[in-house]
Amino acid sequence: PLPTPTIDPVADLCIDAGVVTLVGNPAGGTFSGNGVTGTDFDPGAAGVGTHTITYDYTDGNGCSNSTTIDITVNPLPTPTIDPVADLCIDAGVVTLVGNPAGGTFSGNGVTGTDFDPNTAGIGTHTITYDYTDGNGCSNSTTTDITVLPLPSVGAGNDQDVCEGDQVTLLANNPDGANISWDNGVNDGVAFTPPVGNNIYEVTADLNGCIATDQVIVN
Repeated sequence: PLPTPTIDPVADLCIDAGVVTLVGNPAGGTFSGNGVTGTDFDPGAAGVGTHTITYDYTDGNGCSNSTTIDITVNPLPTPTIDPVADLCIDAGVVTLVGNPAGGTFSGNGVTGTDFDPNTAGIGTHTITYDYTDGNGCSNSTTTDITVLPLPSVGAGNDQDVCEGDQVTLLANNPDGANISWDNGVNDGVAFTPPVGNNIYEVTADLNGCIATDQVIVN
């Protein structure tokens, strides 16, 4: 009679699974097919898809027969992260969105799906999203989130002046931020304050990050 060889079944593989050893019964036959070298099957070499592997066996009587199995190679998922615009360090927690949902985020300032710029600190932070699909295949992607500092600004020292005196308020602005004062005051331009205890606030805007300071002119 002809022999009746068999091949031990091989579960579905991810394309990055690495080489697996094929087992034919009885031993001593020859494997052939995409991704096969000797008794090894390399899913990366075979490529994504379903591959038919053949096992040819000749017994001691010189009678030959063959059998086949199918091995499925699955692709890796291609996760993405919704981009996050630059954040000021006082922006508060933002929610990270990974696609498909269900993966895991990691990186400075990350807790679950939340990114806290204050915890991460000033600078550019690489955030990683790891995702495993229904086939058990895993992949990851990254995005960079930049946390910007608040500008440094000073309104100057409080002042006591006489009625009718002119006052010039000049903000200390080492970062070169955009400066604005309230109550109609222009930076570096003299004006006459009204009688009383007057509070003037200066606002510095640097790349959308805001800082303020106040001065009292009495």
